[in-house]
Amino acid sequence: MESSPCKLPIGSAGEIVAMVVCTFLAIGGSLGNIFIILVIYRTPRLKNVCGILIANMAVGDLIITSIVMPILVFTLVQGFLKQCFYDTAIYVAFVMALFSGAVSLLTLTDLSVDRCFAICRPMKHKTIVTRTKVKFLIAKTWLESLFLPIVELFYCDSAPAKYIQTLGVISCYSIILVSGVITIRNVRASSSRIQGKSRMTAELNQRNKQVAKTMALVVSLFTLCWLPIAFVISVKIPDPQGRIYFWFAVLGLANSSLNPWIYFYRQSNYRDALKILLGCKKSLSNKKVIVHPSNETLETK
Repeated sequence: MESSPCKLPIGSAGEIVAMVVCTFLAIGGSLGNIFIILVIYRTPRLKNVCGILIANMAVGDLIITSIVMPILVFTLVQGFLKQCFYDTAIYVAFVMALFSGAVSLLTLTDLSVDRCFAICRPMKHKTIVTRTKVKFLIAKTWLESLFLPIVELFYCDSAPAKYIQTLGVISCYSIILVSGVITIRNVRASSSRIQGKSRMTAELNQRNKQVAKTMALVVSLFTLCWLPIAFVISVKIPDPQGRIYFWFAVLGLANSSLNPWIYFYRQSNYRDALKILLGCKKSLSNKKVIVHPSNETLETK
């Protein structure tokens, strides 16, 4: 078989492995993100500030899993053909990945700050942070996320533009880390004062622990997935064939497939809502729920 101009520099075996991996990630990730969006939309007790932000991240991740990954698989399949649309397909996927990555990073930043505020100052959070304000924030996030694709399309060789991109990423990560540290310290301090408190206070503190651990897992996974490709691009590691870049890029894209399943794995309220959505469990509408100041709900047993 003649060499195709579409063949990626990862070898035939590598292309087959990449097709299988990307197909699995595309299907599993798309299902997970659609499930997250549906359970939040159909479950009133999940339509709080936190739920709206998680749904927004799921929409951004869905762009990766339902558009970018299928384009990548399409490109890999063309590697075994004589004619292809390699440059166009890869470029479209790259621009879409930049846009979705920016949405995810900005939403993760908003989510980290929101959970920090809700746990540390629950009463102020309830009065200040409303769903209307969060929807406005989400609209602002999507507009700001257009910056990366625009820079890539029109100013790809501009040093100031690259500097602004780097500064933006560092700023987001700094905010996420500071919010995480403050949240963890507050949860630990609350745990040390929990003795002698009411059962509801103890349950609230336990839920705050769960939320803090879930956020830590989401942020850690995002970092582990995207840090390698960011390092390769920034340091400019010698990679003449592009194999390191390709596999690290796939690792970064995989984050969008894993995110939704973290919430189903870590949060019982999301698991219960998913079971109801799939018809595996009866509705919890008849159960009594307790609403606490951080816009979350706790089910009574």
